[in-house]
Amino acid sequence: MATSTSALTKDDPRYEEMFSVEKETESHGGVMIQDLYPKLAAMREQGPVIQADIYDALTGVPNTQMSKPHVRYTTLTFETTNKALIDNSLYSSLHYHEMPSVMMSIGHTILTMVGNEHGRYRSSIQPIMTRQQAMGWWREKWIEPFVADLIDGIERQKDGADLTTSLCGRLPMHTVTAAYGLTSDEALDFRDSLLTSMSAMASPEARAAAHGNVRNVLLNAIAERRQEARDDLISRLIEAPFTDADGKPSRLSDEDILAFSRLLLLAGGGTTFRQMGILIFALLSNRDQLEDLRAERELMQPAIEESLRWECTDPVFHRLAMRDSVLGGVEIPEGAVLDVCLGAANRDPARWTDP
Repeated sequence: MATSTSALTKDDPRYEEMFSVEKETESHGGVMIQDLYPKLAAMREQGPVIQADIYDALTGVPNTQMSKPHVRYTTLTFETTNKALIDNSLYSSLHYHEMPSVMMSIGHTILTMVGNEHGRYRSSIQPIMTRQQAMGWWREKWIEPFVADLIDGIERQKDGADLTTSLCGRLPMHTVTAAYGLTSDEALDFRDSLLTSMSAMASPEARAAAHGNVRNVLLNAIAERRQEARDDLISRLIEAPFTDADGKPSRLSDEDILAFSRLLLLAGGGTTFRQMGILIFALLSNRDQLEDLRAERELMQPAIEESLRWECTDPVFHRLAMRDSVLGGVEIPEGAVLDVCLGAANRDPARWTDP
């Protein structure tokens, strides 16, 4: 399928639905917090690790995503958060296997894998997602033409434009779906199904139907590429070298590609749009820094990295304690869940002088 830009710039009410943070939070059964950092700072004063469900501590609403209850602890400093993320054999991503919404909508991917399995799959997929690939293949084939069309559309809006829906939401969503061979018109329908498949507000029947649609679209595309390769992401995943559990050369299966694709399509159209908005908001709110960036383009990479620290889109990850341990002077029993708080770690005054 050739990429079409017809839906890229046209008005469609679904864009506002898809890229509204408030509506996204509601669809996942969450609670909006305008500024969580004062609360995180107050929690950090209690210690580097505290026994608490971070969702309950911040909102008064306990985390109910897991299939069974666990004692919960929260990391609140850079040091303890870093240790929890680095030692995946002790604080494991296997936690996600107890989250039905994740396993049903995404499946078993590098997000839920640990150890050798994670390394084997990551080494197969990562070469397609490097900075070099982003600045070359991705940029030339999709990003640059899409940016040109979107900026042209914004300039035609004489009364101003909402950059969230006119740029930040559209660019990553259409880039990642185009990489899978979907046209811009198909991308909106596909994204709608992808979000519905995970929505807490949708009925079980609607979630199942949406999940089935996502699966069928991707499996049909995979089958087509196995018959005739194209210059797109599915073909590259099919051709990617892979080492199986016995150490033998192999290739990714249809189910492997399907699971990774759901993860990438969800994150590529979600996390990326929020981080773009955060960076643009920060620069427009600090015009001196914006002018510095315009004058010295080499500041772009540090600016992007600083936005990731200053306001990360996913402030909390979760890990399962695989054995008894001590973290930040606190005893963590086997089977406990760690709410690993990047949001608190990235504003830790013990790590940064002006967080």
